[in-house]
Amino acid sequence: MITHLRGELVEKTKSYLIIDCHGVGYHIHISSYTYSSLLEKEGKYICIHTYLFIKENKHVLYGFFDKEERKIFSYLISVNGIGPSSAIMLLSSMTPYEIEKSISKEDIKVLNKVKGIGTKTAQRIIIELKDKIIKGILTTKKEKNVKLLENSPYLIKKEALSALSILGFSPQKSKKVLDDILEKNPEFSVENLIKESLKKIVKL
Repeated sequence: MITHLRGELVEKTKSYLIIDCHGVGYHIHISSYTYSSLLEKEGKYICIHTYLFIKENKHVLYGFFDKEERKIFSYLISVNGIGPSSAIMLLSSMTPYEIEKSISKEDIKVLNKVKGIGTKTAQRIIIELKDKIIKGILTTKKEKNVKLLENSPYLIKKEALSALSILGFSPQKSKKVLDDILEKNPEFSVENLIKESLKKIVKL
């Protein structure tokens, strides 16, 4: 697996890049998100995160401005019926953060606005990825040395509130929902607390 390429950006379009790495030119498919993030970089040395897609005799290299975009791409192509082209279309229409937020909030209408994403496809994306998105947010926070004491409801609530804020929910509304859930389920883990709060908060 080619995980990244570091070299000179010799050509850039809205759909692909060509990077020269020690005399070898790599053709890399990209999203509009990556294109916009790389403005003013042509002719300069860059590092692009990559994903090598292999299917039968076809080898296609996809490039991403950051690891977060690549992670969302890998999530999307794991969904039945979503190929690399559809994943790139989603990442060209929405930022990685907006995709995470839409999936977590089960916002089918927002996903429907993307060309080629119908209602059934949007539902499938949400069903298959919602848990992964939530776990991904928690993992990212742990990687930033946010440690929890498992038996501390205060810290569990604080972590859940932070995760919900990242997903775009107002702290005031989230706090009320979390308090109600913890009152009935004080043994909940952070992951269970977030899952249950998302079910309730989207109905408010």
